[in-house]
Amino acid sequence: MSYIGLIEINIICIAVLIITLLQFKDSILRHLEERILGFTIIDTIIYIVLSTVTKMLYSVHVQSDLYTSNQKICVIYAVMYALSLSSSLLLAQLWFSFIFLRIRKSVYSYKHLFPLFSTPSIIGIFICIGISIYGFTNDCHTTSLQFRRLLPFLIGLNFIYIIATMVLGIQHAIAQRNSTNRKEAFYLSFIALVPSGSCIIQYFVPNIPLTDPIFALTLLHVYVTLLKYRITSDPLTGVNNKIRLIDYLQYITQHQDSSKRLFILVMEVDFFKDIIRNFGYEMSDRVIADLASFFKRQCRGQNAFLARTGDNQFAIVMERDEVSEIESFCQKLVRECDRDSMQSDMMTTWKISFSLHYAEISNISTSNISQIFAEAKKNCYKPETPAPKD
Repeated sequence: MSYIGLIEINIICIAVLIITLLQFKDSILRHLEERILGFTIIDTIIYIVLSTVTKMLYSVHVQSDLYTSNQKICVIYAVMYALSLSSSLLLAQLWFSFIFLRIRKSVYSYKHLFPLFSTPSIIGIFICIGISIYGFTNDCHTTSLQFRRLLPFLIGLNFIYIIATMVLGIQHAIAQRNSTNRKEAFYLSFIALVPSGSCIIQYFVPNIPLTDPIFALTLLHVYVTLLKYRITSDPLTGVNNKIRLIDYLQYITQHQDSSKRLFILVMEVDFFKDIIRNFGYEMSDRVIADLASFFKRQCRGQNAFLARTGDNQFAIVMERDEVSEIESFCQKLVRECDRDSMQSDMMTTWKISFSLHYAEISNISTSNISQIFAEAKKNCYKPETPAPKD
């Protein structure tokens, strides 16, 4: 392939990556894992530029025999090649870091284990630096040969990160009872195999530009997936929102276990307007966040789908054999909420509680979410608790 065509393809790839990166500026860069994804895009741009320049240097000058007569060109080539390989190693480490934080949700453990995460890439980068120094005293053909001999080792280092990422993702996916979360974990685990596979193919077919466009398209796809997660999750609590609940209802009704019945539970925070009026919006947000954490704990291991569907409203979708199982779970929610005695220091006399309703979705058309909530309101398990008197 001509280098004019290669440059055109890589310019398109860089443009796609820059446009994606610009979208991070205002809407996404709030969590560490998403900042790391932004650094991954930047490193990919650097890698594309360096690898393209390196290929052009080697192709143009090896044909004119300038490698043997111009030592400066050989030095530039060696340095550029070393930097391109180092940036590819850094890509693998950044991807592993992104998945680790995305799955583990632990900034502390990441910072604690960062030296261990970095060791393989640091080893590979120092080897690349050593070979680039070797290029100061040798012709570029010999230097290129040394780098080419090193490629299988560097690919192996990359695969260490990929395999570690897959192990983390698979462990997380197996632990998930919710099918949607399990699917996302598997997706994040295996998506890195696409650019990794392109690197292997590129090694055997060096004349076909595969790695750069595949890297760009993979990162774009991951960004779109991440953006979809942002759109379908509640920013305050991190649980699913009403949009994702509707998508889940459409999915689960088409893939429902025929031996089970589908139910929805609707919980509304008691005297929510009174909390806002007496303590302000900041306190009401803390109440919602505390209740969301409580519901997540109660749903753990229950194969339940939790969503925040309104300012003071949550919903849980569950598959069960009998209505008695739903009533038992409702009883557990009320009992555990009373036992937790959730309240803030400022709300010493205002104990957090919620009303609780449920309905069987199997008897309702899922095309209208308002109808589902209306049917649930007809079957009250626990009514709203009156606001305490000042």
